[in-house]
Amino acid sequence: MNPEERKLRQIRRRAFVRAARRMREEEIRQDTQDTLDTLQDATGLSRLELETIAQEVQASFKPHTREFFSIKSQFLLVGAGLGLLFITLWTLIEVIF
Repeated sequence: MNPEERKLRQIRRRAFVRAARRMREEEIRQDTQDTLDTLQDATGLSRLELETIAQEVQASFKPHTREFFSIKSQFLLVGAGLGLLFITLWTLIEVIF
């Protein structure tokens, strides 16, 4: 398969993946709307209250975007620890000798 055929194949693959993703997102959106409609009828809560609940639930399921111990943080902590160790050893050597 030549490079042009591979490019076209990749374009087609990505187009189908994106279309499937959009269809799934639309299904999820429609399911959410249907659920809110049913809950509004069943509970008597206002649409605004139900949408607020849905947003709260959505926010609770989002992954944390920032890790405290990222690679960068780990390098900084190790570097700071080694720096303090080096300064302490140097000071001890200067005092002893």
